[in-house]
Amino acid sequence: MTQPHRFSTFETLCALLIALCAFGTLTLQTSVDLTEGRSLPDALWSQARYFTNLMVLAVGLVFATTTLRRSTTPGWITALTVWIVLVGVVYHALLAATHNPEGLDITVNLFQHTLIPAGVLLFWWLFAPKHGLTYTHPALWLACPLGYVGYAMARGASDGTYPYFFLNPVKTGGIGVLAYVIGLGAVFYLSGAALVLIARRKG
Repeated sequence: MTQPHRFSTFETLCALLIALCAFGTLTLQTSVDLTEGRSLPDALWSQARYFTNLMVLAVGLVFATTTLRRSTTPGWITALTVWIVLVGVVYHALLAATHNPEGLDITVNLFQHTLIPAGVLLFWWLFAPKHGLTYTHPALWLACPLGYVGYAMARGASDGTYPYFFLNPVKTGGIGVLAYVIGLGAVFYLSGAALVLIARRKG
């Protein structure tokens, strides 16, 4: 088992900044939802439908824990980096063209899909421990996005609302959804493998 890496004071403050950005973004999103007339439980349940919000929450929790402990392990921080960076990549590649946020949603969208993914990637590049990673790790990291697919499809089958067009069998078709899942799974694995390669070279 890899040992936790101990961060300097400056590195810990950077982790704290990322955690605050993540929690602040979720708080702002909730505030926007409440002003639109939703109840708090309804707003939170709706947000929990989206991989983006779940990964931003994960960033907040992991980086807050990193701040408190002043340490983390290579596997966790690299996996989280893959997940949140691909939140931004998939959004800009597949969703941004048809998404037109307004008002405070513009700020929420900017942090969710650009600033937080970029900040986490930069933190990983500059400060994260990278020893001990192998090409088996990216396969294990697929458990998160694949688990989300199962969860999102189950919720969609229950209430008829799907979070993304590529997970909507009504619009995309069952074969289309399967093709997107396989394709995105490959992207997740290859992205993880790329970070492992970088980690091994830097190490």
